[in-house]
Amino acid sequence: MDNIEEKLNHIEEWNQERSRVKPYIDIAVEFHNKARAEAYWKNYEHAESLYRKAIQNYRNAVSQHPKYYLYDLLDRIDRVIGEHIYNTFNLKTYGDKLKDERGIRDFEDFVDNLKDEEKKYIEPYDIAMAYMRISDQYYEEENLNRAYEFYKKIIDCNCGRSFVERDAYRKMAKILFAQARFKEALIDFVSLLSYDREDSEIISYIVRCLDKLGISEHKRKFLAAKPNEAKKLIMEVL
Repeated sequence: MDNIEEKLNHIEEWNQERSRVKPYIDIAVEFHNKARAEAYWKNYEHAESLYRKAIQNYRNAVSQHPKYYLYDLLDRIDRVIGEHIYNTFNLKTYGDKLKDERGIRDFEDFVDNLKDEEKKYIEPYDIAMAYMRISDQYYEEENLNRAYEFYKKIIDCNCGRSFVERDAYRKMAKILFAQARFKEALIDFVSLLSYDREDSEIISYIVRCLDKLGISEHKRKFLAAKPNEAKKLIMEVL
């Protein structure tokens, strides 16, 4: 009998809690569904406002100090925050947003201001590809310093895609060569050989760097060197 009474007491407690939190949950779900629909149609700015309202209403439900709904609410909040942050990422990168300085600075600020617990919601690969769009644009415009800056950001993303990092290193090395920074360029070109030892373009650039530095006689050593050996080798032969 005691067990039955205990269960009935819990049911009554659960019902009381439900009456407190469910109105907030219903509103949050409504805003969340609307936000998803707007994000699907790429209306990212409108979706952003709706996501904020959904998050706020879920938090209002948590403010009621729920016992039975708590973990479900925390899970819902985490999911909506993730969608909200990714929607903001899309808002900052959609269309022509990354084609002018203001949009680029806005995107940089967004990425730089992400809290550690928020970074998990965006794949480093997606950020790297946005940086690639920016850096390639600067490269085509021959704004080499800015291009180099953003290619470096791609490397710092650690996106785990070797083909992305390889392309960034290749452009960085070419920029250094164009700026007559032959020592630095040589190091990067040697590093690029780790991706493909038979890359004729990279081998050609290494030979040209060696010619510019007056150390062509060490060609065989540099072509056989591993990435972490290039700096040491330059110090030895110059």
